[in-house]
Amino acid sequence: MLLTGNRIVKRRKVLIGLGGMVALAGCSGETDEEPEPADEENDGNTGNGNNDTGNGNDDTGNGNDEETEPEAESVTAAVGDLVSGDQMELVVESFDRGVDFGDFYDADAGNEFALVQIALKNTSDDYLSVSNLLQTRMRDDEDYQYDQTFAPGDEATFNDGQFVPGEVERGGIPFEIPEDSSGLELVFDFDVSIFGGIERATINLEEEADSIHELTQELAIDVYDVGDTIEFGDVEVAVNEIRTESELGMFAEPDSGNEYVIVNISITNNTGEEERFSTILQMMIKDEQGYTYQEDLSASSQLDRGFDEGTPLSDGETRRGELVYEVEEGLSPLYWVFEFGLFSTGDKTFWQLR
Repeated sequence: MLLTGNRIVKRRKVLIGLGGMVALAGCSGETDEEPEPADEENDGNTGNGNNDTGNGNDDTGNGNDEETEPEAESVTAAVGDLVSGDQMELVVESFDRGVDFGDFYDADAGNEFALVQIALKNTSDDYLSVSNLLQTRMRDDEDYQYDQTFAPGDEATFNDGQFVPGEVERGGIPFEIPEDSSGLELVFDFDVSIFGGIERATINLEEEADSIHELTQELAIDVYDVGDTIEFGDVEVAVNEIRTESELGMFAEPDSGNEYVIVNISITNNTGEEERFSTILQMMIKDEQGYTYQEDLSASSQLDRGFDEGTPLSDGETRRGELVYEVEEGLSPLYWVFEFGLFSTGDKTFWQLR
């Protein structure tokens, strides 16, 4: 299968309740404002020059025309088939049963773990938001339904949320199912206005296409460089420098073939009130294939100058520190990503690390 090679990818999933998220920085809802270089006129030539298109959020209409709801349809596909809407594309790339998530995480008696590898691409000119937790489920030929579960381990898990124009997200969605279940299907229920014309996609997990359709990431936004400071909503974020290490302290060492990428960042709060920022929920590394990597908390704990998220930033305060991510050695291109707001769209920002 396309995603089951020898490449080791890690994205450790940390579950944090909504009660811990509402206090984080950022406004909710959609916004026409865009992140832009601090203290500079945005002349369209920002970033590393690899992308020359905007985010397509401009509204050229006068607001007087009635919008017609797109006619919704349901589609059926096999593993490997392309499901294409007006704004997004989806491919279920593989399905595996009897997956081992490690010695300390076992399925209930009579059950087993299954893992569905998917890829999703934003083909529109707008920022879009997707929740796989709310929109994805598995069902069998006896009409029983199974919601996704949460499992530790080194599998790259699917990172939902904001999708910038041209972005691809790849990863696995784990389920716990009965060992004797059959006729399994994966069902996606979409917001028709987001996916574009499709309200439901049903993937027959026991049927495979002749070939696996591959989605390619083509970021159609400004991508910034190390050293750039970007401002959005009175918050400034800078990637100051990066370095790599093969070990950290006495207790942190990456898996064979991997390395630690250490990103040095600064955040300045000019909102007029104190703000909190989360290294897990708002910050990540992403590669060209669409895999997302979250901070390696164990490795970061070995740093002398780790980024401190334990206390809020006061108004006017700048906080600097380092974050550690484990990735395949030499993996390039590689991006550090920051979402200025957890419950908004249009503020996800990319810096190219290498």
